[in-house]
Amino acid sequence: HPYAISDTAYRALVRERRNQALLISGESGAGKTETAKIVIQFLSYASGSASELTSQIQARVLQAQPILESFGNAVTMRNSNSSRFGKFNRLFFDEAGALVDADITTYLLESSRVVVHGDRERTYHCFYEMLTGLSDERLQELKLVRNRAYQLMSCGSQRQEGFEERDAKNFKRLCEALGTLGLDVAAIDNMLEVLAGLIHLGEVPVDDGLSQVAKDDDDSQTVEINQSSVKEAARLLGMDVDDLSGTLRRKKVAVPGRNSFHEVPRTQSQFRQVLHSLIKALYKRLFNRTVEHINGSFRELRPPDATGAEGAWNHIGILDIYGFERLQRNSFEQLCINLANERLQQYFVENVLVAEQSLYKREGLPWNGLSLPDSQPVVNCISQVFRTLDEYSQLANTRGSASDEQFCLKTTDEAAKDPQRREVLRQLRPLGGRRATAFPGAVPPALNQGFTIKHYAGPVDYNTKGWLDKNNDRLLPECERLICESTCPLVSALAEVDQAKASFRSISKRYTQDLEGLLKTLSTCNLHYIRCFKPNEQQKANAFQPRLLLDQIVQCGTIELVKVMHDGYPNRCSFDEISTRFRSLLPESFQHYGMRTFIEALMLAYDVPQEQWALGMSRLFLKAGQLKALEDMRSEGAQPKAEKLASIVTGIIRKRWSRAGNAVRLCNYLPKFLQQIYEKRARRLAARRRFRGAVHALKFARFATASIAAKRRANLAGTLRLAAIVYVRARRWLAGARERLAAVLAKQREEEERRRREEQLRLEEEQRRREQELLAQAEARR
Repeated sequence: HPYAISDTAYRALVRERRNQALLISGESGAGKTETAKIVIQFLSYASGSASELTSQIQARVLQAQPILESFGNAVTMRNSNSSRFGKFNRLFFDEAGALVDADITTYLLESSRVVVHGDRERTYHCFYEMLTGLSDERLQELKLVRNRAYQLMSCGSQRQEGFEERDAKNFKRLCEALGTLGLDVAAIDNMLEVLAGLIHLGEVPVDDGLSQVAKDDDDSQTVEINQSSVKEAARLLGMDVDDLSGTLRRKKVAVPGRNSFHEVPRTQSQFRQVLHSLIKALYKRLFNRTVEHINGSFRELRPPDATGAEGAWNHIGILDIYGFERLQRNSFEQLCINLANERLQQYFVENVLVAEQSLYKREGLPWNGLSLPDSQPVVNCISQVFRTLDEYSQLANTRGSASDEQFCLKTTDEAAKDPQRREVLRQLRPLGGRRATAFPGAVPPALNQGFTIKHYAGPVDYNTKGWLDKNNDRLLPECERLICESTCPLVSALAEVDQAKASFRSISKRYTQDLEGLLKTLSTCNLHYIRCFKPNEQQKANAFQPRLLLDQIVQCGTIELVKVMHDGYPNRCSFDEISTRFRSLLPESFQHYGMRTFIEALMLAYDVPQEQWALGMSRLFLKAGQLKALEDMRSEGAQPKAEKLASIVTGIIRKRWSRAGNAVRLCNYLPKFLQQIYEKRARRLAARRRFRGAVHALKFARFATASIAAKRRANLAGTLRLAAIVYVRARRWLAGARERLAAVLAKQREEEERRRREEQLRLEEEQRRREQELLAQAEARR
C-alpha cells in the first residue's frame, strides 16, 4: 500500500539519516500520478510538526500538485489525466523528521501537444479549465467563447464532452493553489492572458476546410491569416500586430556580398512551422517558469540559517514519470517516454534482482540464479537512434539538406547491419497491402516514415514525421525578438536571448543527460518501488481484464521479483545493526558471545524457524515478516524464559565442544590431506611438463626435418661446388707439400751428417785427450 511504503521510507530516513526515493512506475493510466499524490500527502503530514513553517510548507507542497496537473496533464486515449511530463518531487526533513523544504524537477514536457493531438484526445487541462471556469465578463475581455471548438483545443476534431464539471472544479482549485504559492490576482490574470493569447494564435491560420495535405502543399495556396485573431493574440501577448503578422508571413534572407536583408514570403508549411514553434516555445517556457515559481515559493520559507537543502537535510524523492506508451500515433515524445521506462526497468533489474542474487552469492548463501530480463540492448539502440537524429537535425538546420525520410532510412539501414540492434529495431513491414495496427481505423505510417522497436512491454511502431524539427529546441531569432520586446512583463520574462545565438539545441541529448542525472541521484538513495497496474483499458470501476494485468506483471519483471522474494530473504541486518537494535532482547550474560553465536541464540530464544533466517558472512537474512516480529518484541520489551535460555546455553556449549572435536580431527587429518593434494599436484605438474616437452619436441622435430630437407635441396649444388674447389686446392697443396717435404728431409739429412761428423771429431778429440792423459800418468809414474 502507498501508505505503508511511504511510512517505511520515512522511518528509514529518520533512523538511518540516509536519502530515500520512491519509484512509482506502470503503464499510462495505471494510477501513478494519483499514487504520487497519496505519497506526498502522507509524507507532508508524517512529520507531525505543528509549527507554522511546517504547515506552510505542507500547504504549498500539496497545492503544487493541482498546478502541475493543470499545466502538464492532458486527456489521452488511455488516460483522462495523463501526465505529459516527468517530475521528481523531493521533500526535505531535518534531523527531527520535520518537513523543512521541498523542490520539484521536471523532465520533457510534451510541448507538441499544445498544437497537435490525436482524435478523442485533448491538449493540456489549463485551456479547458480556463474556458469553463472564467466568468462571461472575463471571457469577453479575453475575446473567447466558452463552448467554441478552438483549433488548439480540438485540432479540427469534435470537442470532447463530459469534462465540464471537472474542468470548472479544477479551475477553482488551480486559482486557489496559485494564490497559496504567492501569486496575486494580477499575476494569475497575466498567466490566463498568455494562455488566451496562445488560443488566439492557434486561430491565426485560415483553414477554409482544407485537408492536411492541402495545408502542407506549398504550391496550392498563399498564406492567409485571420486578422482579428492576430490582433487579439498580439494584444494579449504584448506584441506589435504588424510585427507579429510580418514575422509569421515573411522571413528575412541575407543578400550575398552585402550587409543587408530582404524579405521573402514564407510558404504554407513554413508559416505553420514558425507559428507552431512560437506557440510551443511560449507554453513550454510558461510551464517551466511556473515550476520555477513553485520552487521559489519553497525557498522563501527556508530558515535564515539554512545552509542549503541538499547539504543540510535528508530528503525523500518521489519519482512520478510518464508510463510506457503505445498510442495510435507514436512520435518523438513517445520514444523519449519509453526510453525513460526502459532505463528505469533496467535500473530496477540491476539494483534489485541482480543485486539481490549477487548479495546472496557474496554472503555465501545457497542460491540458484534466475534468468532476468535485459533492457540494455533496447537502451543502446535508442541511444544510437538519438545520435543519428542529432546528426540529421544539425544538417537540416545548417544546410537544409536532410529530411525525416532520410533520417528514418539511415536509422533502419544502420540497425540492419548491426546484429544486436537488428533484433530490437526493424523497418516497418507491410502486411497484405496495409500494415496491421493495434488501433482499428488508424492509418499506419509509410515504410520510409517510421520503424518498429521491440520494447520490454511489447513492439511499438514509431512515426518519424517531424522528428528533425521536434529535436531542435531553438526558436527562430525573429520569434525570440518578439518575445523579448513584448510589453507584457510575463511574456518578456520568458525570453531566452542567449539561447537564440545557438543554431541547434538537441532535445534528445539534453533529455538523455537529465535522465542520467536522475539515475545518478537515485543511486545515492535507498530505493522503494511502487508498481501500478492497469486493471482495464476502459478506465472503469469494477472492471477487470485478467489478460491485460498478466501481461503487465510479466513484462515489468514482477514474476521474477516475487520468486526472488519468496525464495530469498527480503529483510537483512548487518551484525552491527543487530548489536545496536536487538542486544536488549537477551540477558547480559549473552553479551560476551561472538555476534554469530549471539544471533543464533536470539533466533532460538524467540522461536524463529530455521528456514526463516540465514547467516551470511556479515549479515543476518530474514524472510518476510520476521524482522517486524523482532522489532515488535523489542518495542514490547519481551524476554525469553529462563528454561529456554538455559537450554540455549547448553546447546552453545555442546556445539562448542563438537566444534572443538571437529577441529582436532581436522587438524589430524589436514596434514595427510594436504600431502595428498601436494602429491597429486606434483604428479599433475610433472605430467603437464612431460606433455609440454613432448609437444615441443614434436614441433621441433617437424620443424627441424622440414628445415633440413629444405637446406639440403637448396645447398646441394653449392656443397658439390665447394667440395670440388676444396679437392682441387687440396691436390695443389699436396703437390707443393711433397716438394717442401723433400727439401725438409734433405736438410734434415744434411744436418744429421754434419752432427755425425761433429760427433766423430769430438770422439776423436776425446780419444786424443785420453791418450795424452794416459801418457801423462805414465810419465808421472816414472
